Amino acid sequence: MYDLGLMATLLGMVGAAPYIYDTYRRKTKPHRFAWTIFLILSLISFTSQYSLGARASLFFFGWFVANNLILVGLSLRKNGGYGDINIVNLICFSLAIGSIVLWIMTNSALVALICVLIADGIGALLIVFKSYKHPESETIFMWYLGIIAGILNVMAVGKLNASLLAAPLQILLFNIAIVIAINLGKTNIRPKERSK
Repeated sequence: MYDLGLMATLLGMVGAAPYIYDTYRRKTKPHRFAWTIFLILSLISFTSQYSLGARASLFFFGWFVANNLILVGLSLRKNGGYGDINIVNLICFSLAIGSIVLWIMTNSALVALICVLIADGIGALLIVFKSYKHPESETIFMWYLGIIAGILNVMAVGKLNASLLAAPLQILLFNIAIVIAINLGKTNIRPKERSK
């Protein structure tokens, strides 16, 4: 099962490379608020894993931190990202941060899991809506690989356990939703917009 998780992580890294490159070229425009949420979650995961004594697996958590940090940094450049300061983004970001704070403060594994799913879900929903409205601002290749990686992660769990399956299933479903949103968004682009 560990090998499946490793394969999923490697697929994530392969998919991230063109996404980062396209972001550097300002072709892809990451949602600033969404990727900031993902960055905070990955930093907490990394530090908590380190404090629990993990060492070899820290490479994977470290990669997620580095990936998210790069994307947030590139998105903050002028015309480098999506998601201005508005009421919707601020509410979503505040709800996600509230969930993260509750996650840190709780001693309940179930409450912590729910908080992480909420925070991660808010970030993913921001990308889903953005992908539908501006499909040209996403690199779909990464999300396709994310679907394959998500399937591998679900398989890596190895048993029917709701608490263990919740996070990988959510990630898989959101990758599917983002791909669908991008493709639906492309079909709704008017001919004039396509010719620009």
